[in-house]
Amino acid sequence: MNDEKRKKIAAVIVTYNRKELLCECLNAVLSQTRPVEAVYIIDNASTDGTPEYLMEKGFIDKPLFPEGGPEEEVKTLSLPSFPDKRVEIHYVGMHENAGGAGGFYEGVKRCQESGFDWVWLMDDDGIPAEDQLAELLDKSAKNNLLIAGPIVIDKDDDQILSFRQEDLDGLQNSVDALKRYAVHGIIYNCMFPFNGTLISTEVIEKIGNIKKEMFIWGDEKEYVLRAESNNIKMGTVITALHRHPARVANRAKVLFGFLGKVSVRTDPKAHIYYRNLGYQHGKYYSVKKKLKILIKFTLYFLINSRLNIKELIKFYRYYFDGATDRFLLPPKHKQP
Repeated sequence: MNDEKRKKIAAVIVTYNRKELLCECLNAVLSQTRPVEAVYIIDNASTDGTPEYLMEKGFIDKPLFPEGGPEEEVKTLSLPSFPDKRVEIHYVGMHENAGGAGGFYEGVKRCQESGFDWVWLMDDDGIPAEDQLAELLDKSAKNNLLIAGPIVIDKDDDQILSFRQEDLDGLQNSVDALKRYAVHGIIYNCMFPFNGTLISTEVIEKIGNIKKEMFIWGDEKEYVLRAESNNIKMGTVITALHRHPARVANRAKVLFGFLGKVSVRTDPKAHIYYRNLGYQHGKYYSVKKKLKILIKFTLYFLINSRLNIKELIKFYRYYFDGATDRFLLPPKHKQP
């Protein structure tokens, strides 16, 4: 454990137009029982006055308005709970919105280049419990995990999962139900990325950075699938908690549920979701599993959407763009 205490950890928080939530998240990160050495705030070209708000709260000294590329400002702060410890706040202003995927890519790249041992990833609307990092680091060391995540719970109800785990049989959104899958406090190959996810930079060196071209929706899932395909040991630590607003996916039953469900999206961002889905399936799924998914979506557009051929053709186009790794994005997007 003493060796773990000497390891350098940097938190990466990706933000876009949520300055109050960002500061709530940032305060929780700075209040950890195991302090981080640095925090990288990746601001995806916010338009709500985020840099001015951070300056007002004392986290940065001056706002940045990058035009030609990302710009960074660094400020060193003392930690209230550790008077002898100092933490570096790296505020990185992006010149355009790169989405969650682009934001995490930028933060991870900077952490790796700076020689950190672990990166701790989260969105601006999450709040880590004060002992979350300590629990993740401790259980990672004891169980040889290279990727460790907390249980992500609803901000308003400790017993409700913020994100459903469809891969676990019979699990709805109950925290207690999830914990039954734990082995010595770890639920292996179960993750809620990137919501307080701790990743060893050994993993990044082995499998690379986040796929920034994915922009939003699926970059975190793709990274977990990539890690699994490279036999990276990972799991969820049931004693580590991360609060996040609950998300309910728009999932529709196919043939009254006999073929399960599909997650659907509508324009103007449907192409991002379906393209990223196609990339994941094309790279990591078996032919049988891909065919089953294509049949489900085809039946959804033909039956549920009443012969919506136009949307079905769009789905095919977006899906096969991803499956063939064709990532063509307009220059600017807004996050949902």
